[in-house]
Amino acid sequence: MPTQSGITISAPNAPYTIVNDIEQPTPGPKQALIKTLYVGLNPVEPLMQHSGILIPSWPAVIGSDVSGLVISTGPDCKKLNKGDYIYGCVPVGLNKFSPFQETFLVDEDWMFKKGANIGLEEGCTIGAGVLTAALALMDGQDLALPAPGAKVEPKEEWVVVMGGSGSVGRYVIQLASLCGYKVLASCSPSKKELALEAGASATFSHRATVEEQLAEIEKITEGKFGRVVDASTQATEISIKTLVGVSKGEAKYFATVDDWSEMNAPDSIKLYRISFAKLGRDDELGKHVTSKFVEWIPVLEGHFQSGALKPLDYHLVEGEGWEKVIEGITDMEAGKLPKKPVVKVQQE
Repeated sequence: MPTQSGITISAPNAPYTIVNDIEQPTPGPKQALIKTLYVGLNPVEPLMQHSGILIPSWPAVIGSDVSGLVISTGPDCKKLNKGDYIYGCVPVGLNKFSPFQETFLVDEDWMFKKGANIGLEEGCTIGAGVLTAALALMDGQDLALPAPGAKVEPKEEWVVVMGGSGSVGRYVIQLASLCGYKVLASCSPSKKELALEAGASATFSHRATVEEQLAEIEKITEGKFGRVVDASTQATEISIKTLVGVSKGEAKYFATVDDWSEMNAPDSIKLYRISFAKLGRDDELGKHVTSKFVEWIPVLEGHFQSGALKPLDYHLVEGEGWEKVIEGITDMEAGKLPKKPVVKVQQE
């Protein structure tokens, strides 16, 4: 079997190692073999490297957001053909599907097919962020994703987003706005423009006291909301207090990217923990998450192609290759990169 280069990890907290002996996978039914061109870096990569979480076997190949080129397809592929460009997010922790190697496999239904208005670098900012946001709103809070081009009547109701300046938060803002809702986003004062540019109607400072935040939420929304999304993992207390003490919604929903901490939400609140990493897993939740992504990706793809949804800004790491991927992760961990890091891996 042909071998290829990439980055592996031999054990929890072991260093990233550049190797040349990774077996190149062969696509099966409805699968395509993708040449990795760019990767987008997320906090999940150093989390996996340090802790071993989400890694079922060693040595491990990791990675999440990616854009690339289809170089071959297996039987029954209908969406993807050789020469197509794709972007999106892969199932994390599954070696043959991971993009920190020259080529990797995808199930064609898991990927976005790149349109002319999305650059390869931009594509690396989309997958994990927008699909996490879709889980929060569509699966966790019973919103319906409109069809591309459909006219949605504006609603006199708000969605409150905690962490509205981050990658997931900005996609929550875009999707909630697409569904016709007004959005109130928390963020630091220095980053409020990011939330407003994503479509938020108003912002408030997460650095204020809980009491001050509750008062500001009530002042802006007049209690006309029943949905709160914590895209930050840091806002469980304020989110629950907001729904209990401020919301006038008949139904109350709280979706959070924190799927590990203990939480005590009242029975009146529908608590939803976002399990993005279940993509591609064979258990019941994994099959559910995967089926939802397969349902949403063509619709989201249409919204990106029309410009109704927009990719995020990013920081392109200077240079090319696996060494630059490791450098980008190190700088991201050190807080040196103000925007989402994107790294070019190899030429087409």
